[in-house]
Amino acid sequence: MARPAQQPSHRDGDEPRKRARFGYVAGYSTIDNARLEALAAAAELTDREFRVLMWFVGASPGPNQPVMQTTGQIAKRLGTSPDALGRIERKLVRRRLLFVAEEFGRQKFYKVSSYFASQEEALGQRSTIRAYNPPDIPGLDTRPGL
Repeated sequence: MARPAQQPSHRDGDEPRKRARFGYVAGYSTIDNARLEALAAAAELTDREFRVLMWFVGASPGPNQPVMQTTGQIAKRLGTSPDALGRIERKLVRRRLLFVAEEFGRQKFYKVSSYFASQEEALGQRSTIRAYNPPDIPGLDTRPGL
């Protein structure tokens, strides 16, 4: 739970600095800029596949939680067919950008790789990424200091 913002102390005659809360309407995700840039520049994903991935980032309900919507529901929201969306989801899973988090019968529910986007604090993200291999993003150099 977030603490309320405190007014900074100020000297007599100085105006207190104004503070504002973030303008987010709901939750937010932290995205790895280097991976995002490399993924956007690589010709490995189509625009539609990239759009689906970004939709999953935005629709993620919380830290390490899957998007609990069926492929049909997501396809309707994105204006595509369930078959086409299923192919895209499978490709993103092969690239380790999405993971199957839960299954009910034939329906799979996906979450975004914590290497790419996370809604956790740094320590939580570190412990989560230890469970997964990093995503396959051509052109990404993950050596420190580069």
